[in-house]
Amino acid sequence: MIIMIDQKSSYGSIMGRIKQLVLPLCFASILGALFYYGGPAYHLIGAAALDTTQKIFGYILGVGVLICLTIFTQRLVQFVLLEGLVASALGTPVPRLLSQLSALIIYLVGFAAIFGIVFKQDLTALWAASGIAGFVFGMALREIILDIFTGLAINIDRPLRIGDEVLLHRVGDMTIEGRVIEISWRTTRIVDLNGSVVVLSNSKLASSTITNYSQPNPSVWAMVRVTLDITIPPERVERVLLGAVAQAVAEIMPGVAADTMVRTHDITAYGVEYVVALPTSLQRRHAVRSILLKMILTHLSQAGLRPSTREPTSSSLGTGVSDTAPGAEHRAALLGRTPLFSGFDSGALALLATGARLRTVVSGDALAQGGEVATAMFLVLEGLVEAEPLRREARAALADGRVPLSSWFGPGHLIGGEATLIGDGYPRTVRARTPVLIAELDHTLLRRLLTAHPATATHLAHQIAEALGQEDAAGTKGRQWGAASEADRVADVLGSLCRTFADVRLAPIVSAPLSARIQ
Repeated sequence: MIIMIDQKSSYGSIMGRIKQLVLPLCFASILGALFYYGGPAYHLIGAAALDTTQKIFGYILGVGVLICLTIFTQRLVQFVLLEGLVASALGTPVPRLLSQLSALIIYLVGFAAIFGIVFKQDLTALWAASGIAGFVFGMALREIILDIFTGLAINIDRPLRIGDEVLLHRVGDMTIEGRVIEISWRTTRIVDLNGSVVVLSNSKLASSTITNYSQPNPSVWAMVRVTLDITIPPERVERVLLGAVAQAVAEIMPGVAADTMVRTHDITAYGVEYVVALPTSLQRRHAVRSILLKMILTHLSQAGLRPSTREPTSSSLGTGVSDTAPGAEHRAALLGRTPLFSGFDSGALALLATGARLRTVVSGDALAQGGEVATAMFLVLEGLVEAEPLRREARAALADGRVPLSSWFGPGHLIGGEATLIGDGYPRTVRARTPVLIAELDHTLLRRLLTAHPATATHLAHQIAEALGQEDAAGTKGRQWGAASEADRVADVLGSLCRTFADVRLAPIVSAPLSARIQ
């Protein structure tokens, strides 16, 4: 239906232009025929009035013919040459200035033809008089004429086009950023980032330095500069910033791959300067830059880093640890903020933080393979990981005609915690979206925790039972926990912990059969 409507509107537009071409041509033909064949009819008026009537009638017919031909020629040039050939060759609408200039030239030639052909006037004197008048008007209106010819040069050279996003700057003047909406005889109109229309004379536009964001690629870079302490290895900083920009892309454009830039830019008195950039449009640049700044601050904070200040400061929040990785104190703080280990005392968290093995995962490698038995859990310290959708979520999305989307997790996220403790399989595959630094907590370390702090088993059982109950209520878990009480769920999880860590003596387990079992 939409295609039919478009075809009808296009057909109507073509027919309307044909009518505009045919009407002046028909009038010119009719008047020309009357002028040519009307000679004998003049004698019917009478001999006395013949000369005067013939002259007047001839002038009217001659002027009418030439005006109609002039209108026909102007419309022919506009529709066929400018809007047809020139617009298709440029790929953009023809600027209004070119249309107006072509019409002006055609009408000047038409009126000159009227004076020369119909009224038998010597055009030499006319052109001489017009030259003198033009000189006088040119001196009086030189600024306007300069703007007109500058606008013509802009349309020929085409440093910018209607619809382009540009930046204009000149020494001593304010900077103008926005989208070009019109290039007229004297002025160029630009809609700035505040939505206001800025009217700029063409001569001032030509004297400005023009940065065209739309050429050769229609995009600009939302750029953030970050300065960090010189003692931090650039590889670590780039890993943290890559995770931040990747998470910003996932939030701004879900499911869309975008080119990003993380570079070591300069060495200053305050540290090493890094540049993070993300392509976007001019209108969204400030919003995208705001999101990018928030992600950078979040990832730096989670990694235990902070931008350098004028006075030298330690960039690591840990103590006694080099800047190659977050310190044990910071790792313990991240573990304490996870749902699984929240509420643990400082001794238990310190045991896990110091005993965890730090490992770097290359972008694209899998941290956890869905379905495999979990032998370790992973705390993301730096970078970004991508978790594939759960099978149930993927089936539901496909049934609704949607594309299943992956989830993104940054620093502070714990992968495979519940599955590792109860001897279950990883629920889904998790891969490194960027280079990732992780802290690996395997069965050996967890056995040390349960041996040194036996009371943590009950706490872990409550946390896991609560998380599994929430997942079941949300429909993301295959097991059914609704028929079991909270005490039964905790006892069931505690039983799984005892089976996983059989050589560790834990709290007594409820041995009565339960309605919900972890198989």
